[in-house]
Amino acid sequence: MKETEIIQALRARLGTPTGRQLYGVVGTYPALKHFAGSLRQVRMPDGERFPKPLSVNRGILQSLGADELRRLAADEGVFPEPVAARLAQAFEAFLRSRLKEHGLLVLHELELLFAYAVELSCLRALAADRDRVVLLLPGRKESGRVIMYPGLTPGSYSLPVNLIADDHLWELDREPRGGADT
Repeated sequence: MKETEIIQALRARLGTPTGRQLYGVVGTYPALKHFAGSLRQVRMPDGERFPKPLSVNRGILQSLGADELRRLAADEGVFPEPVAARLAQAFEAFLRSRLKEHGLLVLHELELLFAYAVELSCLRALAADRDRVVLLLPGRKESGRVIMYPGLTPGSYSLPVNLIADDHLWELDREPRGGADT
């Protein structure tokens, strides 16, 4: 879909004050970057501009602190499950605190979540009613699934099938207008 079509659909959905409020936009990294810039120029139904995308990776790492990061890095090879569990806790804490500050989040850079197979169900639980989340997802739609990070090992990362409702998930045209460098 074209950026303008996705933005119009997203604005229409955000005008609904109740229900699940988790949205996803799928595309290449350059297309998502261009889309994020375009989205920042648009006003939401309440008149405010769309917020700047927040890096999930950065949010998780900042919430852990330097000492804990060093400890987790040292433990990762021997105890990968507790490290993944701690990243999941940090992600949920990051998400809760940001939603408390702002009713709408645009999130990007989710690589840590997929690298550690972090369960994404907290997104479904927290993105409801007045708390809304838009995910910018590097990937492509294929056979009813969202394949994340195409070009890596095929099918190694995919979005859980029921995480985002079909009518809340859009795929950007392959490249933004003006090519990959814009």
